[in-house]
Amino acid sequence: MAIAKAYNLKQAYQMITSGKQTEVELAFDVDADAFFMLSANYGDSGAKITRHNNHFVLRRDQEETSTSD
Repeated sequence: MAIAKAYNLKQAYQMITSGKQTEVELAFDVDADAFFMLSANYGDSGAKITRHNNHFVLRRDQEETSTSD
């Protein structure tokens, strides 16, 4: 599946919580507060945040997204 791009924080949260996307690229400038908020909200549940080109990518396991439905 292709990486979905979120262009603002609200869109990123919608994509991540929908469970339809396993990878969401944060295609905007993420400030420190937003980064730590995302990592606190999703990192504890096993999501990984990595750097891809010039943006961060939040990746959730397929099992995790399918069990949240």
